[in-house]
Amino acid sequence: MAHVRDLVDARTGDVFDQPTPFGLVYPVRTADDAATPGQRGRTWEYLVATGRDLRPAG
Repeated sequence: MAHVRDLVDARTGDVFDQPTPFGLVYPVRTADDAATPGQRGRTWEYLVATGRDLRPAG
């Protein structure tokens, strides 16, 4: 299976990008198309632990 880099949070609709497989996940924009409050990359584990439900976009 190919790496999917465009992700969306199923709960909030926020959009994320994961440029490299198993790498950090970066916020792109919020569900209302606003800029994200921070651009710092996070680990997948951190995002899941904070309640994110990341799924492939589309």
